[in-house]
Amino acid sequence: MVFDLCLRNIIAFLNVYRKYIISCKQTQVPLSVPWDPSNQMYLSYNNVSALKLMDTKNNWVLTSEKNKVRLYTLEENHMLYVKVEMHVSVPAEQAFHLLSDLRRRKEWDRHYQECEVINQADEDDTLYRVVTPSVSKGGRGKDFILLASRRKPCDSRDPYLIALRSVTLPNHPPTEDFSRGEVLCAGFTIWEESSAVTKFTYYNQATPGVLPYISTDVAGLSSSFYSTFSACSQFLEANRDSLDALQPSSF
Repeated sequence: MVFDLCLRNIIAFLNVYRKYIISCKQTQVPLSVPWDPSNQMYLSYNNVSALKLMDTKNNWVLTSEKNKVRLYTLEENHMLYVKVEMHVSVPAEQAFHLLSDLRRRKEWDRHYQECEVINQADEDDTLYRVVTPSVSKGGRGKDFILLASRRKPCDSRDPYLIALRSVTLPNHPPTEDFSRGEVLCAGFTIWEESSAVTKFTYYNQATPGVLPYISTDVAGLSSSFYSTFSACSQFLEANRDSLDALQPSSF
């Protein structure tokens, strides 16, 4: 019985990996978009809009749940979307400020090995370079050039938003040391449910550069998503009263 269950999970993993890697390769086009100050407003708007659109999608399928951390998936138009949802005992604005500084993500996400600010475009839009470890022994790590766009809610019916997508910069080309990964759309929505309780949701539209890090979770072979977001919850709650998170960042 246990062997059969493991075999089914391995087959599911292989099917997930093959299906979406092949699908992406068949329609392979660059996912990153060029960034410069002249198109900053356009890219930031599209970045946030893409996250909002993902947040409105229905028919999510609960793939796994552990201690109230829920992993959902959605297959739509030959694309795979992933959603992780949980509650934390931290005010929404504090969670927003803590999560919007990607340099601090390595404090709770083992996939963020290094993170540096490339350019602080304005108060709400920042360009980062993120380095992630290899998922295979002896393989090259990946690096990502990300535009992070954060937005506060316009009224009580809106969430806080932190949207991420890959961009290209002439002065940060791919190097031989790292495989350049790309993020099409990812980020957080942060909802205030009370003055002390916040629901936050992480979204990611799977791409070849991201899928190796999440495919075992999607196939049910591991629950590393739980470890990651449990660490995120602990990070937020440990810093719930930190004044540094609410101060303007100095880059």
